[in-house]
Amino acid sequence: MRRRILVAIVSVTAIATTVLTVPLALITFHRETDDAFRELQRASERTVAALPDTPGAAGQPIMFPDVPSDLHIAVYAPDGTKVAGNGPPTADPITRRAARIAIARVIGSDRVLAHPVVVDGRKVAVIRVTEPADEVDVRTRQAVLLLLAFDALAVAVAALVGWFVAARLSRPVRELRDDAVRLGHGDFAVTPRRTGVSEIDETSTALAETAERLEAMLSREREFSADASHQLRTPLAALRLSVETDLLDPRSDVDQVLDGVLTQIDRLDDTVTTLLAVARDRPGPRDRLDVGRFVRSVHARWDRAFTTANRKLTCRAEPGADVRVSLPVLDQIVDVLVGNAIEHGSGAVSVSLRSSPEGRLVLEVIDAGAIVRDPSQLFRRRDPSASGHGVGLNLARSLAEAEGGRLVLSSPAPTTFRLVLPGRDLSGPGPQ
Repeated sequence: MRRRILVAIVSVTAIATTVLTVPLALITFHRETDDAFRELQRASERTVAALPDTPGAAGQPIMFPDVPSDLHIAVYAPDGTKVAGNGPPTADPITRRAARIAIARVIGSDRVLAHPVVVDGRKVAVIRVTEPADEVDVRTRQAVLLLLAFDALAVAVAALVGWFVAARLSRPVRELRDDAVRLGHGDFAVTPRRTGVSEIDETSTALAETAERLEAMLSREREFSADASHQLRTPLAALRLSVETDLLDPRSDVDQVLDGVLTQIDRLDDTVTTLLAVARDRPGPRDRLDVGRFVRSVHARWDRAFTTANRKLTCRAEPGADVRVSLPVLDQIVDVLVGNAIEHGSGAVSVSLRSSPEGRLVLEVIDAGAIVRDPSQLFRRRDPSASGHGVGLNLARSLAEAEGGRLVLSSPAPTTFRLVLPGRDLSGPGPQ
């Protein structure tokens, strides 16, 4: 890239100087030519001023003015005879032809000006002034060489400036390339760079934002994998228990067995769909919650697990609760809390739903156990001091916040987790 930028700058400068030099050379040539004829004209006029009244008359010498050594002046009579000066013995055709006005021509290697001297309408003499024709070429060549020297200097300066510009542009571009390579290898620590070049700065900012989005997306996908594996353990265990129970003690009603299996499969599908939607930040529809039906479904899902563990589950709801919520998300939160209660708690477990005075829905899961850990670390993801996987409570809180609610440990003994969800008006203040 550096070489291309340098070549481009030097090429543009060379083309620009060439475009300017060619017409300047032509203008210089024409100007030098005009100057040469004006110089001949001035010399002839000074000679005319120094002529006697009767040029060529005996005893009347002609005084030629001082002129450069390369100029030659001669005076000719009307018949073409040389009277005085430095010139051919007889007038050339240009000198003979000059009758009323001056004539300038290039003859051979000389530039010739024939200036007639007219007195009372009669030509009495002709002044012939010459100089080498290559004088104009010499002066033009010198001027062109000077222009070319400036052109060479301009190209050299352009090359120097181009080298600095190319270095300045190529360095941040290489850094962008390195950032892109690191991003491709999974390193998302890409920060925006400030180079002073707006286009490169915008590209660097866009790359950093892309890295941030990719990191967030990858993090959500990893969390989804962990959450899904954690949340699928319970329905898979229930499905396995149901199948093993029917293998050991087959029921006569096969349809009932298959319905139970399909119910567990539907739970698996709902779990994956819900967690994937949350991981991709795609909230699902919120419908009005039938609290009575909801607590019955919770009891139906967990009754066999509590019976197997020889523990008691109580689910109750106060009438009048009115809330719009994503039911699959609420199911996941309750399953996390009830699953933690049966796995890490003790004694009977109760799930209760009621309305707060502010019109919010309050759900509490209580067991007879006690939590001695720091409550501020309880919802930390992958907490090393957690007795389980350190995933469930963090997931439950994230799901609650996605619904505009809040999940807290309201009492460590007996262990009480409280979920507060907003009422029908979701635009109001959040839960306290």
